[in-house]
Amino acid sequence: MSAPKVSAVVAAAGLSKRFSPGRKKQFAELSGRPLLTYCLSTFESSELIASVVVVVPEDEISRSRKLLGDFGFEKVTSVVAGGEKRCLSVRNGFRATPPDSDMVLIHDAARPFVDNDTIKRVLEECARSGVSICAVPLTDTLKRADGPNSFVSGTVPREKLWRAQTPQVFRREILEEIYLSSDMGDLGATDESVLAEIRGIRVGMVMGSGLNMKITTAADFEIAELIASKGEMP
Repeated sequence: MSAPKVSAVVAAAGLSKRFSPGRKKQFAELSGRPLLTYCLSTFESSELIASVVVVVPEDEISRSRKLLGDFGFEKVTSVVAGGEKRCLSVRNGFRATPPDSDMVLIHDAARPFVDNDTIKRVLEECARSGVSICAVPLTDTLKRADGPNSFVSGTVPREKLWRAQTPQVFRREILEEIYLSSDMGDLGATDESVLAEIRGIRVGMVMGSGLNMKITTAADFEIAELIASKGEMP
């Protein structure tokens, strides 16, 4: 039996509102390279990924195409514009993937340190279950409160709680079915697996990686800079 054909959609259309005023994190220089190029380098070298679609803000398409051409990413087949919400951006990316793809892998450009072992695990789980994500167990103690200047109202048990990561992988026909929904943009989904859960689709889960961090704030970027500068990436 031949290996499944996998297309990746890299979500890089965010406005970086929590990162830095007037600065889009996907293009910020991380240890001398634009953040966006890190995960793309991993997908470019992976034998498991056949093609890549990159989703960016509409006004960054020309800049992105030049950037990706300068870095020689041969697997990138399309650079497309994002939508008003994440789920709409990823849907735009999905529509640009080759129709003969068996699986579609979705990854946030803001997670630069994705590794090949995680990619392999999540793809294998998708082959079994149809939808798969990677995640890591919570280690912090969780408190319930109204805000930083309020009183703690309780402690949330952390057993059975996991922090979802990307990549997340779908058999193509499942993701296609999800995107047929007309109310998808109103569901407030923060990742694609939520859209599957809402429709009663079971989502398989594998162990992620502690290094597969998501860069959201300037402080996150500083931590990522330390990792990248010391060559501790996967």
